[in-house]
Formats: sequence, structure tokens, C-alpha cells
Amino acid sequence: MSLHLDVRAIAADDDALRLHCQAGEFPVLVMTAAHLSGDASLLKPEWAPTYQLSTYASQLSAEQEAAGRAQCLDVLRRFRDSGQPVPGRPGYDFMQAVLVWICGKDAEPLQRLLNEQIVFGDDDPQRPTWTKAQLAPDRAFHVVIVGAGESGLLTAHRLKQAGVPFTIYEKNGEVGGTWLENSYPGCRVDINSFIYSYTFAQRIWPEYFGARDEVLAYFKDCATLLGLREHIRFHSEVLSTVWDEASAQWTVKVRGLNGEATTQANVVVSGVGQLNRPLWPNIEGRETYEGQHFHSARWDSSVDLKDKRVGVIGTGASATQFIPHVARVAASLDIHVRTVPWLLPTPHLHARTEDGLRWLMANVPNYIQWHRLFTFTPQLIGFLDSATVDPDYPPTETAISAANDAVRQALTSWAEAQISDRPELRPLLVPNVPPGSKRLPRDNGTWVATLKRDNVKAITTRIERITAKGIRTVDGIEHAYDVLIYGTGFKASEFLMPMQVIGREGRDLHEVWNGDARAYLGATISGFPNLFCLYGPNTNLVLHGASIVYISECAANYVLDGVRLLLEKNLKALDVKPEIYAQYNQRIDEANAMRAWGYSKVSSWYKNARGRVTQNWPFTALELWRRTRQIEPNDYRLN
Repeated sequence: MSLHLDVRAIAADDDALRLHCQAGEFPVLVMTAAHLSGDASLLKPEWAPTYQLSTYASQLSAEQEAAGRAQCLDVLRRFRDSGQPVPGRPGYDFMQAVLVWICGKDAEPLQRLLNEQIVFGDDDPQRPTWTKAQLAPDRAFHVVIVGAGESGLLTAHRLKQAGVPFTIYEKNGEVGGTWLENSYPGCRVDINSFIYSYTFAQRIWPEYFGARDEVLAYFKDCATLLGLREHIRFHSEVLSTVWDEASAQWTVKVRGLNGEATTQANVVVSGVGQLNRPLWPNIEGRETYEGQHFHSARWDSSVDLKDKRVGVIGTGASATQFIPHVARVAASLDIHVRTVPWLLPTPHLHARTEDGLRWLMANVPNYIQWHRLFTFTPQLIGFLDSATVDPDYPPTETAISAANDAVRQALTSWAEAQISDRPELRPLLVPNVPPGSKRLPRDNGTWVATLKRDNVKAITTRIERITAKGIRTVDGIEHAYDVLIYGTGFKASEFLMPMQVIGREGRDLHEVWNGDARAYLGATISGFPNLFCLYGPNTNLVLHGASIVYISECAANYVLDGVRLLLEKNLKALDVKPEIYAQYNQRIDEANAMRAWGYSKVSSWYKNARGRVTQNWPFTALELWRRTRQIEPNDYRLN
């Protein structure tokens, strides 16, 4: 994998161009042709894309699209023959024309954000504009990053670009975080791979939604090609980090293969993630089960499921991925349904990218950049409005607004179209909760087909207890199994666990939180100076925000600017003011209460044990980007 997919010319002949210009989404071809030619008039209103549930849906007839593709082909051919150099980043006005064309309205507030999402050659807008050598060449300064997953690697790359010394401590023997630890069959991203990737490290993915092994290979390649491996200490688990006021440093205790050791850090960055520590259900009798059993987050591939009676607890995002695979080999499969999720229609979920699309990315300059923008933009905007409570609607546990009900009807129609032959499955596909109240697993029809299988049975009767032989439901029926699989999610709300963090005045972070994690902008905690979280509390973007990589980019930029401020002003510590911290969290809570995930009483991993939403960012993705561009010094106590 090359980090920079930088095509500098069109070398293909007319026949090859003509053939491959029939591939890919038509709007991407239009934007590419317009950019290479500098002719924004190609962005014709009648060719503008339309979307359904953040997915492109063409409104053109086959004849209209064919004519448009032919016109773009002529533009590409003329560009090839002209010998002109490949244009770099487009100017403001051209970009504005593109965004209006994509969004159907004035999208000027998004322009700078979206500009950062496309990297032309080495022109990376998010690269730090400063270096430690410029700001504080003689100051001893070191950053410790906990975790070599997606966000930890990204932050390390930015620190390396800025010339800031750092070390990553990783408890596993390889990079990848959740993608290393989760290996269940069917594991894959639920965000399009072309935006579930770093802006500066685009690749031509073999599938639209990359399978686990492809994603893990990507992060391994990035660690190598970015020169990060020499900074990683593998098999090294951070046990604790303690703030020392006198030296204004963190003392970090690490357990490695040779025992425990300590190191000092000016800044500690937690990249431990959320989706890796399995959550076991609190069901009586779990320890009495005599058969083989495991959690999906610790998949036991040594267990042979062929011709076995298998029971699964859970129907969340992981379960909807592995259950179809289990159903194909098991003699019988019972799915114990606790809550029914809405499914997000995704026709390309298991599809390989077409040969023609991959050819265009590899052979037409700037095509992959415009493909990323085209994929990213509707996901960034999402449908937050549809997840927002309208008090005058009035909101209910069925729908919280007219817009939310419209989404409900669209999702219902998609599900019902697949079960005309099995209407009794409707309660398993059309939940009585507002869309957005729980995570929406993606599906291309595979889940419905699995529920229709003769060897699959969905059980909605509540579990009473687990027995030596299987599961007893409250109706008194005991369901016997050879293998029991827990698809019950992760301890997502237990942030930074099990690491101990001691801040100012000897305060233990987990005692301060008391099971209710909070952080300013998801990044900093009052009383714990120079400590930053990546993918921290209330930074999950549910129906808006494109991908976790975007969230990580925001967080990494905030960390880098905090480091810049410390170096530039020769500061020892920055600590978010208590009143700023409190005001922010009050606003977060008030806004989350007016979103589907906070309004609904349905159980979800978005909430902690107290019922408070600790995961989700209730505002626009633009606000998160804008507020994490740089540290606001007035928000912090500086010394």
C-alpha cells in the first residue's frame, strides 16, 4: 500500500477510457472531469446527486446518464491529449460550486471542513503547521500515547510530523486495537471503507465495507509506512498514570514482558477505545452452564459449530454480523432477542468494488479524492434533524418528530418488502422505538434471509436464567444448547478502564466519575491536567459525522494544539476550568435528552448504568470540528 495514491496523468487509450467511464457513481465522474478541465459548468443542475438515507440514488434515466458519461469521457480525453499538468487543490469558488451541487444548498460553512477531507498529493491541510524545533527546541518534552489502535496511530503520526517525541504503549503484540481483538466471522466496518480511512492514506479498497482482515492490514501498513513502529512498545500495558504537581509531569506505570517499570510524560493521551472489552450480561446462572461458551469479542475459533445446537444472546451490531455465518453451519440456532434494532438498508454491504471503479481510482487523476468527498459529505450531514425531538409533534416511543416518522416509514417499507411471504417476522424487524434511539446495524437483506432459515428461531421471551444445559425463559421452557455465544456488546461506558488515573490533589479519576464519565469536548477532564482522551465521552456521532476516523481527526487536532500551546507559551500544565467543564456537560445532557437516543427509554449502549447518555455527541459534526480546531486558552487554567 502506498500512502499517497497520486495519479499524475491519464495514460489509457480511448477504448480503455470509454469502457471504464461506465463504472462508478456518475457524480464522481462529473466532479473529476470538471476539476481536470477547470470547467464548473459541467456541474449541471439536472445531473446533481440526490440521496436517500445518506445514500446516493440516481434520478436520471439510463439514456440521460449515458449521455452525461459520454460528455465526461470527451473531457477526460481532451485533458489527456493536452499534456496539461494535473491540477492540485481547487480554489474556493470552484469548491463552493461543487458543494452547492452535492448538497443542493449553500454549504459554505462546511467548505473548510470538507477541504480537509481530500488530500491532493502531499497537500495535507491537517498537517501541523509548526514543529517543536521552531517553538521549543531545547525543552525536554515527551508524550505518552496509550494504545496503538486507529486513533493512537493517527495522533502519533501528527506528533511525528510536528517533531514531538512520543512513545506508544500497546498491551497487545500488534497494532489495530478493536480490529485486532475482534475476530468473529462476518466482522467488518459499518462505515464505507473509503471514509473509514485516514485522509492522508487513501487506498483502493476491494470491498465497499471492508472485512476485518482488510481493515487490520490497513492499520498495520500505516504503522509501518508512517514509521511509527519504532515508537511502539508492544506487550506493554499501562497500569496507572499519576500526576506530580512539582514536576508537572505524569508518572506512567507500565507492565511489560520483563515486569513493571515507570516513565515520565509531560502529556498523556488515552487511545484505549471503547469497543474491545466484552460486556457479559448480568443473567443468573451464567457460571453454571456446562457447554462451550464465549463472547463474540473473544471469539473462540477452536469451537466447531458445525451441526451443533447453538444459542445466541443479543441482536446488536456484532450479532447481526456473525449470526448469519453461524446459521449456515449450525444444526439449529436460537437467537434470544432482548431488543429489536432498526436496520439501515445498505445494498453494497458485502459487495466487492467493481473492477471499473478500481481502475478509475488507479488511472484517472484526482478521481479517488472526489470519490471520498462524494461519499463523505452526505454521511457528515447525516440526518441529525430526524433524530431531534419536536415537542409539538408530539414525541412518543414510536416517533419523536415528523421527520423521524418519515425515516421510520422508509425503514419499515424496506423491511416489509422482504417479508411478504413471512409477515410474522415483522415484530423482529419493525421495533416500537424511534429510529436513532439505538445503533442501526447495516443490512443488505442477509439478516432477513437468516431469520427465514428453517434452522433459525428468534425467541423474544425474556430470559429467566442460564442453566447447566442452556437457557430457561420466563415461560418455564428450557432451551438446550451445545454452544452458547454472547453477542452482548462492550463495556463502552467504562472509559479508560482498567487504567488507574490519579490527578491533582490525589483524586482518582474513576472515583470522580463514579461510573458517569464526562470530558470537555470528549478530550479533557478538570483536575487532570495535560491528559487527553481520544474517542472520549460524548464524541460518538450516530446519524451524522461520517466515521470514527473523522472523530479521531478532530481529537488529534485538539491534542496537537494543546501540545503547541504548552510549547509555544512555555507552560507546564493546562487544566480545563471547572465552570467551563460543568457548563459544557450541562449543555450536552440537555441536548441529548432531546435526541432519539436520550428521549427513548429503550436500553442501549449509548447509556451508562444510570441511564445517562455518555456516548453520543448531540450537536452537528461541524460544531465538533470547529471547536476542536484549536485550544481556547480562556477555557483552561494555564501555568
